[in-house]
Amino acid sequence: LIFYTAPTGTGKTLSPLGISEKYKIIFVCAVRHIGLALAKACITCEKCVAFAFGCNNIEDIRLHYYSAKDYIKNKKTGGIFKVDNSVGDKVQIMICDIKSYLLAMRYMLAFNRKEDIVLYWDEPTITLDYKEHEFHEIIKNNWASNEIPNIVLSSATLPDRKDLLNTINNYKIKFDGNFYEIKSYDFRKSISIISREGYVIVPHYLCETLEDFQNCKKYLHSNNTILKYIDI
Repeated sequence: LIFYTAPTGTGKTLSPLGISEKYKIIFVCAVRHIGLALAKACITCEKCVAFAFGCNNIEDIRLHYYSAKDYIKNKKTGGIFKVDNSVGDKVQIMICDIKSYLLAMRYMLAFNRKEDIVLYWDEPTITLDYKEHEFHEIIKNNWASNEIPNIVLSSATLPDRKDLLNTINNYKIKFDGNFYEIKSYDFRKSISIISREGYVIVPHYLCETLEDFQNCKKYLHSNNTILKYIDI
C-alpha cells in the first residue's frame, strides 16, 4: 500500500505510464476527463488500454484498437471493423470510474495474476468531505471487495497516515503487505490567499488562541505544500 501525495500539476496522473512497464494497471478516477487525459497519453505512447465507465456488467468494458486481439477486418478498407471486447490479455492499462472498479478488477484478473496488477486510485478521498454521498457506499464496497494487493492511493490532499491507521491496518491484515509513503512538496512559489474582506490570510490572523496556533503549526509542518499559500 502506497500513499502518494504530491501537488496538483506535478504528473501524478501520468505515473501509471511508467508503472505499466512492469505491471498491469487499473486506474480508478472519480472524474471522467482525468481518465480520458491519461488515455490520450497512453495512446500516444502506444500503450494497450481498455475502458470501464458506467458499466453494469463485464460485457460493457471496451478495448482500444491497440488492445484488440480478436477482431474482424473491414473487407473494403482493411481496418478493424468489429472487436471482441471479451479478450483482454493484451491490456496494459484499464481506465475505469469508481462505480465500475469491481467489474474492471474481475476482467483484469481473468488474464493476469493479482500480484502482477496495480490498483492506482486517483483522488480516493473525493466526496468524503460530505457527510452523506452516493459514492460512500460504492467506495466502501470497492475497498472491502478488492482483491488486488498492490495499491497506490494518489492525491494532492491525502490525510496524514496517523488519521488513516484503521485503513492501513485493515490492508495489512487482509493482504499481509507493507505500507509506504511518498510525499512531494512545492513551496517555491508564493500565492497569497485573500479573505472576503480583502486581507491576506496568514495563521496568526486566523488563530484566536496559542493552542490553535500550535495545532496550525503542527499541521503546516506535516503538509509543507500549504507554505506556498503563506506570504512570509
